[in-house]
Amino acid sequence: MRQRRLLLVPMLLYLASSVSPEQQQQRPAEEIEIFRNLFSIQPPHCSKTPIVIAQASTSSNAAASRSGMQMQFYLGLHTTVCFRLEEGVAVSTDHKDHLAKEALAQKHSSWLHTVRLDRLEHHHPISQRYQFGIPEVKADCICECNAASDSCSAETHQYTQCPEDQNRDFLTSCYRTFIPNQTPVGCPAGSSAKLCCEVKFRPYRNQTYTAVKVEQPSTFATFVYTAYDYSNGRWIEKDRSTIRAQLDGGTQERYLDSLRRIALTVSAGGRASHQLETGMYFANSNPGGEMEELRKEPLNEISDNNFDRLGWYRMDEQGKFHVNNGIVKMEEIHKAKVKNCHDQTYRSIIDAKHYLPGNFNLSKPLEMLYPWIQSARIYDGSQRQVIVTHAEGTNLHVTLQVNGEIDGHRLVFFHNSSRISDFTGTILVDSRSNRYFNVTVYGASGKINGAVKYSTERNSAEIFSFTSYVHDLNASNRSMIIPMPAVVEPGPRMICMYADEQREEQAVCRIVQYFETPLEIDIERNTWHEMIGNCPSCNQININGFSRFLNPMSWVNGVASLGDFVMMATDVLVYVCVLVVVYVILTKIVIPICKCWICPMYFMSRSNKSKTKKPKQRTKVVDDDDIGAVV
Repeated sequence: MRQRRLLLVPMLLYLASSVSPEQQQQRPAEEIEIFRNLFSIQPPHCSKTPIVIAQASTSSNAAASRSGMQMQFYLGLHTTVCFRLEEGVAVSTDHKDHLAKEALAQKHSSWLHTVRLDRLEHHHPISQRYQFGIPEVKADCICECNAASDSCSAETHQYTQCPEDQNRDFLTSCYRTFIPNQTPVGCPAGSSAKLCCEVKFRPYRNQTYTAVKVEQPSTFATFVYTAYDYSNGRWIEKDRSTIRAQLDGGTQERYLDSLRRIALTVSAGGRASHQLETGMYFANSNPGGEMEELRKEPLNEISDNNFDRLGWYRMDEQGKFHVNNGIVKMEEIHKAKVKNCHDQTYRSIIDAKHYLPGNFNLSKPLEMLYPWIQSARIYDGSQRQVIVTHAEGTNLHVTLQVNGEIDGHRLVFFHNSSRISDFTGTILVDSRSNRYFNVTVYGASGKINGAVKYSTERNSAEIFSFTSYVHDLNASNRSMIIPMPAVVEPGPRMICMYADEQREEQAVCRIVQYFETPLEIDIERNTWHEMIGNCPSCNQININGFSRFLNPMSWVNGVASLGDFVMMATDVLVYVCVLVVVYVILTKIVIPICKCWICPMYFMSRSNKSKTKKPKQRTKVVDDDDIGAVV
């Protein structure tokens, strides 16, 4: 057997290379036949089902009425009913014809017929669809103290997009913001600082998501009919069909077998026990176009523009990402404040959710949040439908009718015995307050009953009972999720499980622990990001800026209190002292040195003149004395 299985890959490769295009339609059937030959066929586990014998109403048109018996029962999801068709023999005058019909009846009566409720689906129509991303955000700002500067103004940066840049890739979108009236830290006195920013967005890891709005669904049930014959020590599949029935309308009737003798009629007693709510959902879009599982998160509809929800960073028809109505809304969501305008340091934040850098957590797929969902996906063919496949559901009312010309035929139903060896599990309450018993059964098959006790004692009172199914003919290990009511309170307790044919005294009992997960909290908190701008042309001294400080009236601008007046007076005093020091240095040191260096003969001639003037004065004094003496 192992060698036959090892030959599977070469055989499939040979089929893929040798089959001509005209034979491609026949290739799937041939491959299935190969698998059937390699692995033995085995019927599914036949469930124990109560059967009600019914009688069909008589049609007013006798020619159109159909003879035959009816069997009614309820069929649950993933449950299989099994029966044999035991037929009588019609009365015939021809002995050969009588023998032929008897042989045919005996041949078909040996078949084991199975009907399985394989799938229960909700098909939700999609009324809205768009694509979006999770953006990486980067804000580059510059601070300008000069009100007349052209590098930062409302004209260039308010309600506008960034200019085209060849270095910017196709996926990046850029918007400008203008934030005036900043604290003039690092600016000259009397200045008014302002910030001009360029906010750039790029999809995180180039990942794209598809948002859809789902509406009220239609319900479909899929039945699988298979007929087996046991011959030469092995099971052989003799007939097979798949029937999909719509359950929202009236009663649906289909033929199961290829001979059109066994008719199945199905109706739902009401809606399915669970249904996906109408609203917005999203899924990851893979590069090949395949959609992943649906997820639930606060999401913008196609006409909404809420930055606290997903879907504000969208992709247009050309494949370019943009902020929805970003030219107008960017002034509202981008906030920034200056730390030091001269040093070009500032803080920036985006008043939104679901962006990077920051904390954002996408929700888990629906099949991980809701135990009743087996899968929930966007149908890849047209992306106009969402198909939710149920993991559990209500029972359907099924009627089987055997039609034919042979009298005395009847259906004989069979079921396999159930068993269980052991189990382990825990009682869990998840973050959405879903309470369930997560159990793994060992060596189990068929219908398994369970009982939850009030305490950890086996003899304590029973507070809840349940039934689960293992749909395997052979004993196997299976994990299941069984919903629990609120009466199962915190704390360990005893749970007993036993097969349907066993007495409760033969049950396997185990003490099961209880675990509870706290409710979800909003862990997304925006934080300020400190950054440094790059603007060599900002805060340059020019004639207009310098002349403004020569006006004494500008000194008293902004003086609104005694403290401001003291600061202004101190500044004036400091400025006066600085001017006096500068004057002394210029007149006593700088100017003489410059004169000496430019014209040294000027000082030499000046010193000679001073020497010649002094003796003349002395001579004049002596002459005056002499004259006095003479007199």
